[in-house]
Amino acid sequence: MSEKPVRFVVYRYKHHSPHSGYSRMPEFAAPLYQGKTIMVDKPLSRRIIRERLLWRLAAGTPGYTRAAMAAELKVAWNVCKRPGRIYHFLYGETTYHYAGKLNNVRQNRIVATFHLPPAQLKRVVQIDWHLRQLSAVVCVGRNQQEFFAGLLPPDKIFFAPLGVDTDYFSPPDSFASRDENLCLIVGSNYRDYPTLRGVIELMAYLRPETRFVAVTSPQNFALLGKHPNLSLKTGIPEDELRQLYRSAALMIMPLYDATANNAILEGLACGVPLVVSDVGAIRDYVTPESALLLPPYQARAMAEAALDMLAAPRERQKMAEAARQQALAFSWPVAASRLRPVYQAVS
Repeated sequence: MSEKPVRFVVYRYKHHSPHSGYSRMPEFAAPLYQGKTIMVDKPLSRRIIRERLLWRLAAGTPGYTRAAMAAELKVAWNVCKRPGRIYHFLYGETTYHYAGKLNNVRQNRIVATFHLPPAQLKRVVQIDWHLRQLSAVVCVGRNQQEFFAGLLPPDKIFFAPLGVDTDYFSPPDSFASRDENLCLIVGSNYRDYPTLRGVIELMAYLRPETRFVAVTSPQNFALLGKHPNLSLKTGIPEDELRQLYRSAALMIMPLYDATANNAILEGLACGVPLVVSDVGAIRDYVTPESALLLPPYQARAMAEAALDMLAAPRERQKMAEAARQQALAFSWPVAASRLRPVYQAVS
């Protein structure tokens, strides 16, 4: 059975750096699957849809916007004009709502990728009739599959992970160039800030020369608090972020949940050893060889593990090399190729 051409419905989050985010998937997948993109960018005019009507139409899908509605109308127009296409919504939580009503019309298929952990999916996706209409669901973490198992048969639920740009995010020329006192924290979603504060305080007390740089949203600054060993950064250029990945001795990531995580993949690609909470779908992306996996909510255990790694440069170098090898398994060409079973199944 030949695969149908794919049309990617693409939304790009502003906080993603130019080389990051799931919206990059079409760059690598389009050549493999006769792909083109439909952008979620220009909002539908208020003259067409009044605010009160928009609220009613968006009910059950928080985050569904005029731009998402405009993109779904483009999909509808294309479905009516051309048979035999696959329309893949890259962010199913927010940009997909009504297009499933056209699933199977003129042999067109509707597919969506979802990114939120199960607990968040239950909160954000307040309706499920539109999910049942999909030809396939793509999960970026295996922990999401149980959520969808109550809505769709197993042969419509697929795991296909997030990718990372391993050309741009790459290790330094020499492991010796890393700053043995620098620990890096990156990102905002699902970060366990109380545990992180405890890790910083314990490590700074037991090893005063340790420094921490946190790259996160300004609204998280108060959650992290002030500490003489902590520097807070936001909105930095992507090259500066990459240099931090390349300079850090460790990346420390206390989490309370997870599916795919851009920062973790970027850190692995840059060969920075990772100390991370063992939650959610983390083991879909890291191994004990490429990261120290710690129980969640245990600041002392995480701090002690990180201090042990700082005191063992040979072990850190070994883990740095394993991290880079792990990231290569998620390079964008590899990630794009892992969508093939999805498209074959619905063609």
